[in-house]
Amino acid sequence: MLPIAPADEAVQRLRRMKSVATALLVLAAGVFVSTFFVDLPGQGFVRAGAEAAMVGGLADWFAITALFRRPLRLPIPHTALIPTRKDALAATLGTFMTDTFLTRQNVGQRLAEADVVRRVATWLADPVNSRRVGSEVADAATALARAVDPQDLADLLLATARTDAARRGYAPLLGRLLQTTVQDDGHQALTDIALRSTHAWMVDNRVELVQQLKGYAEASGTLGWLLATTRRVDRAFGELTYTVGAAAGDQRHPLRRLIDGFLLSTARELQADERLSARVNEEALRVLDDPTLRTWLVEVVDGLLTTLRDTLTDPEAAALRRLTDSVHDAAERVLVDGTLRGRLEALLERAVFHAIDHYADEFTTLVVSTVGRWDGPETARRIEVLAGRDLQFIRINGTIVGALAGLAIHAVSLALP
Repeated sequence: MLPIAPADEAVQRLRRMKSVATALLVLAAGVFVSTFFVDLPGQGFVRAGAEAAMVGGLADWFAITALFRRPLRLPIPHTALIPTRKDALAATLGTFMTDTFLTRQNVGQRLAEADVVRRVATWLADPVNSRRVGSEVADAATALARAVDPQDLADLLLATARTDAARRGYAPLLGRLLQTTVQDDGHQALTDIALRSTHAWMVDNRVELVQQLKGYAEASGTLGWLLATTRRVDRAFGELTYTVGAAAGDQRHPLRRLIDGFLLSTARELQADERLSARVNEEALRVLDDPTLRTWLVEVVDGLLTTLRDTLTDPEAAALRRLTDSVHDAAERVLVDGTLRGRLEALLERAVFHAIDHYADEFTTLVVSTVGRWDGPETARRIEVLAGRDLQFIRINGTIVGALAGLAIHAVSLALP
């Protein structure tokens, strides 16, 4: 079945046009018959015109009727074309549309004429429209955040990380990242945090740590037992604590240089030592399989999604305003920057051409599958209602043209010797 029923008004118009065409055919038949009982001026012309009008009208009636049903319900071959051959007609139509209209040349020309990028940018440059788009994007992101299950997303991230870890070694990547970070002094902030935290921990736990260090020294041998007095260990620990604290506040401290050297040495080993690289990957896979990591990741993902939802659902949130401003600013930049606009147009063209090259045949499949679900007689009836009124004009024209042809033929026959 076609999804949309024909309107009653369209059905009535079709019936009226059928009545007019049939009445004209009946009139021609009536005139033809009357010529055998009534003497009329120019009777030969009248009879010839009426006869040809009947032939033209009947021929066109048969041709048009044969499209939608069997004329007089007779099993005449090659009639009722739409009900019986709708699938083949759909395939032909789909192929015709794909091969004739959905081509690179036609679509590319239409894209150039439409000037899509400039028109979209002009529309987005309007603050009202940019706010609307920003709001729609925020709503879509919020709906997506609500639909995503934190556990499913965490499992997806872990599965992707496991696949990636099994495919390549992480140690060289980590080594290059660490080396670049140290050489660019990008690690100093983390070193500050580590040294300050270590200094605070040493200060807070000084008594306990001194006792533990004294115990270790005493256990190391007789000399250690003689030298490791509480006062000496406490003094040494105090000097170490002071050094750590001084290094935390001075990025040029010698201890910082030692730390930098250690990090660079570690970075080189990560890039060069194959055994170390294998151990790093084994450890990475072990960590990725740890249930504790999954629990932590689920909590992180859930928190991020909650924050995202809360941020985007607040109409006064700064994030939503920044999103709207970004849309507006990007649109204005596209309008003034011809180079950027050209790149976007080329990107759009490549995307459209890719769709044409790989998915144009899906249009034919769509047409065939959709028409295949329709009922044959009902399809014919609906198409007849849609286009049949114009087809009835063919019947009328056939009757009139037939009459004129008959008159012309009769005149020629009289003129011949």
